[in-house]
Amino acid sequence: MKKWIAVAMSTVLALALSACGSGAGAGKSGETTTAQAQPAQTASEWTREGYFLDDKENMLTVTYTEEVDEPGWYVSFMPGQEGFWGGTLAQEGNTLHGTLPSEDDKDDLVVTVSEEGEDGVILEVEGGETYHLKAMELEKASIFVTINTEGMGNIEYTEGEKAPEINKEYPSQSAQINLAEPATHTFLAWPQDGYHFVKWTKDGEDFSTDAQITVLLDESADYVAVFEAN
Repeated sequence: MKKWIAVAMSTVLALALSACGSGAGAGKSGETTTAQAQPAQTASEWTREGYFLDDKENMLTVTYTEEVDEPGWYVSFMPGQEGFWGGTLAQEGNTLHGTLPSEDDKDDLVVTVSEEGEDGVILEVEGGETYHLKAMELEKASIFVTINTEGMGNIEYTEGEKAPEINKEYPSQSAQINLAEPATHTFLAWPQDGYHFVKWTKDGEDFSTDAQITVLLDESADYVAVFEAN
């Protein structure tokens, strides 16, 4: 059973939905920070980065990854509580286009992301819906961290360096952590029957082969625990 574990998520969403300005990213404590859209200078330049949300709590993140083999824009899409899709999209003119693999054994999505207005984006799903999302805005700097799974497995997390407790009655496959300032957390990945843990990735790049990791969350990021069948 998939469930979302959020740290102060209701506050973040309330602020985001009430805002009409541009969105959030990490910055100095006490400052107003945004997923700031820089004015487009050419038709072929992509200018949006950060976290984007609509009034139905569908969330899109756009971050640039420096992966050697495939540098580019890493996009993750979370439509409410219905799943998680993420991958690196190719830039085509002033849009991002390509396939987002599912992290929940669902069909992959072929999508096109384009800019809308001063700070928003449009996500068009081939053969599906079109989403209009606004950049999230907070009153002070925030760090947004998502934890998800690929394959059949579960995750747990706790603040600090202590090992998280496994909850077999209500296992989690995804979580959202929102922080006003950096903090250390410990993640634990554990497989379902017939699967084994392979690795953690961060923003689409290999991060660790240890099932339990302790990380300093000092920047917005997407972590994925990868599992494979035995």
